[in-house]
Amino acid sequence: MPRAERPAVGDGFGSGSGGRVLYAACALSQFLVAAGASVVTTMGPALREANGLRASWLPWAVLVYVLALGLLVLPLRLLIRRTRPLPVLILGLWLFVQSSVALTLVSGAPAFLAFRAVQGAGAAALTATALAFVLALDLDLDGQRPDRLLLVWSAVVVAGFGTGLAAGAVVGADWRWALWANVPLTATAGIPLVRLLRSTRRRDKAVGAGAGAGAGSGDGDVGDGVGVGQGEEAQDAAA
Repeated sequence: MPRAERPAVGDGFGSGSGGRVLYAACALSQFLVAAGASVVTTMGPALREANGLRASWLPWAVLVYVLALGLLVLPLRLLIRRTRPLPVLILGLWLFVQSSVALTLVSGAPAFLAFRAVQGAGAAALTATALAFVLALDLDLDGQRPDRLLLVWSAVVVAGFGTGLAAGAVVGADWRWALWANVPLTATAGIPLVRLLRSTRRRDKAVGAGAGAGAGSGDGDVGDGVGVGQGEEAQDAAA
């Protein structure tokens, strides 16, 4: 199906400044997800001493995060397609922030590894939401090629992984600050996305109330999904 005929994503949020904000917020969330995976690998003796982690157990702090991320991202992606992205997004933000804080407070290897798994689950929810947004977003923003934007996205993820390694090596005995930094950074990425979803939901409810249920269903419900759920299925069917 030609690009010009495809349903609009969020009726104005899929292009222009709104689309750029959406894309930037999704990219920042994936920067944090990648950094969260690697940051503990170079934190060194201070982290292991605080949590009773043996040197041989440190890889498990990465593995449980990656396993939770890898195992949950696809089911959450499918859940978003069947329901709405807002609850999954809020769940991901809450889990990622709360587990980051908890990791600075707990003592003992089992508790630390358990909260790393929870952090990975939050990362999976953020990743599933970001994928849903980007796949529904008209990537040809301001005439830029979609493959160029996807290259930028990949570079952001790689930069996040590298930043996590560097931050873990630099903080040393103050390793908790690297985890506390997730709180403001996650808010910076998540607040624009939540506001976008809520604003489009309110707007579409107002349109539906004015046009009636029949007209609302005919125009295509982008509502809380910003064209993520039903919009993708419509594009797949029309392509």
